This record gives sequence, C-alpha cells and structure tokens, in this order.
Amino acid sequence: MWFYTVLLIFVLLGLAGVVFLGGVYTLVLVPLLVIVLVSAAAYMLWARSMAGSAGAETEASHTADRPLPRRSPRQPTRTPSTPEGLADARLESARTTEE
Repeated sequence: MWFYTVLLIFVLLGLAGVVFLGGVYTLVLVPLLVIVLVSAAAYMLWARSMAGSAGAETEASHTADRPLPRRSPRQPTRTPSTPEGLADARLESARTTEE
C-alpha cells in the first residue's frame, strides 16, 4: 500500500511540473513516473502468474448462498464485574476459608 502513496506523490509532482514549472522538473519527473508505472504493471503481472503457478486462486470464487451460522449466546462469567459483586465475593470467600 505504501507504493500508491509514492506513486501519488510522483503524479502530483509531475502534474505540477508540467503545468507550473516545466523544464528540468518535467524532464526528470515524467520519465520517472513512466518507469514507475511500467515496473508496477510488470510486477503485478509477474506476481499474479507466480501465484497461479503456486496453486493459488487467480479468479474470484463463488461463496455459498446459505446464511452464516448463528453463534450460541455466551455463557455468563462466574467472575463478578460490579464493585458490589466483588465485595460480596470477597466476603463469601472469607467465610468459606474460616470454616
């Protein structure tokens, strides 16, 4: 994803060079942009072909039309979560250890 940020910066700089600055900036940034675009396209094609030869899916697959399974409701936890519940649990624990 960082590549798109760099590409956007080059495109904006190239457009600024063509429209406002001209000259050296155009001579440097526009060919650099072309090199970046061609290398990105070549890399995407190469990566897709390598993924296909490695056995990965290269086309989108159809998913099942059935709905997702429903999850069972979560069981309530045994640990109290309120301050009153914690105090009651401590008192109960203290009573059971005294006996």
